[in-house]
Amino acid sequence: MTPAPTCWLAKFRPDVPCDGKLVKAHLIPRQLMRREVRDDRLADALWDRRGWVWACGGPTGIGGHHGMLDTSRTLRVPRLELPVVLEEFAEELGLSWWLDREYGHR
Repeated sequence: MTPAPTCWLAKFRPDVPCDGKLVKAHLIPRQLMRREVRDDRLADALWDRRGWVWACGGPTGIGGHHGMLDTSRTLRVPRLELPVVLEEFAEELGLSWWLDREYGHR
């Protein structure tokens, strides 16, 4: 039996309790992929499991730890903590430069 998903981002702000249901939190923004991936890979890339993690989203989906990462930018993920599959995914899409800029160099 597979364990129930939990908020992956919570470990980076343990001082803030999770809030709301779990949502898909993209570690590479969909807007960036739409702008940078200009071929038939785009549709698959937008929801590729390697590009997102489960995170609490507060009452509306854009709050909680997800909102702290995306909106208020008060939650930072160290580059070394990113999933290996995300690094591979970014490399395939030619977006490793963005991981360098957003999460720091490896």
